Amino acid sequence: MRISFLSALLLIGPSIFGQSPASFPPLVSPEWLKQHLQDPDLVVLHVGFGRKDYLREHVPGARFMWFNWLCPSTPDESTIMAPVAAADSILEQAGISDNSRVVVYFTSGNVSTTTRIMFALLFFGFEDRAALLDGGLDGWKRAGGAITKDVPTVARGSLTLHSNTSIIADAGYVLSHLSDPSVTIVDARGKNFYDGGSAGSARTGHIRGAISIPFSTLVDSLNTFKSTTELKSLFDRAGYKKGSTVVAYCHVGQQATVVLEACRLLNIDYKLYDGSFEDWGALDDRYPAEITPVKEK
Repeated sequence: MRISFLSALLLIGPSIFGQSPASFPPLVSPEWLKQHLQDPDLVVLHVGFGRKDYLREHVPGARFMWFNWLCPSTPDESTIMAPVAAADSILEQAGISDNSRVVVYFTSGNVSTTTRIMFALLFFGFEDRAALLDGGLDGWKRAGGAITKDVPTVARGSLTLHSNTSIIADAGYVLSHLSDPSVTIVDARGKNFYDGGSAGSARTGHIRGAISIPFSTLVDSLNTFKSTTELKSLFDRAGYKKGSTVVAYCHVGQQATVVLEACRLLNIDYKLYDGSFEDWGALDDRYPAEITPVKEK
């Protein structure tokens, strides 16, 4: 199996990055998790849309995290950020405290559901204390990691959350930065949506000037993140403006968080347009959208 340079570093552990033991990098390998699974301050979250998969198998000690607890939808908006008070209660019930480090993982290839939960953790102040398990549960099992059906008994944690609004953008922010060289707007949807071949909202196409980096291109066939060299090449080829802040969007603010996880790996500043094209496409023509011109044969 091919091991990227980043993955090789993660096998060694977080100290190579010059970080304190209280923090770790954005991505951890199954081998890292094997070595740290019994750490008293480590909480592992099994992210899913339903509890049945969790009850069938999960990483020993992992707690179930229903996607909609931190990323609810309403009749007016899809996949919004949970209120701080609600998130505080949910995370405390999972046994998370102010000194906890959190590893999240996905199942069945649902990378974007878990990066969205990861983004919620970042929003609520876990920037240096939250990591994604590369390859998810399948990667864990391929690496010989143990699985169990046992549901752990969890003591309630104690948290004081705050919201990091600096990593959220709205339509007004995007509109005012369409021509800003210090900002790169990234469309994380499939290329057919970006080009305008499929609608998915009230309007077709993409935000004017946005570049296309489909979220699915950032991981390989095993749903492990591509190496930092490959990710940098993808960003550069797509038209990323070196040194700029990425503002990523998708349909409703889920797939875009895979792009933001790549930004974390590449040390690129980022924001999520949380309303994404569901919001932009419903606005008037002052919020411009465009389709990709068809090339003549």
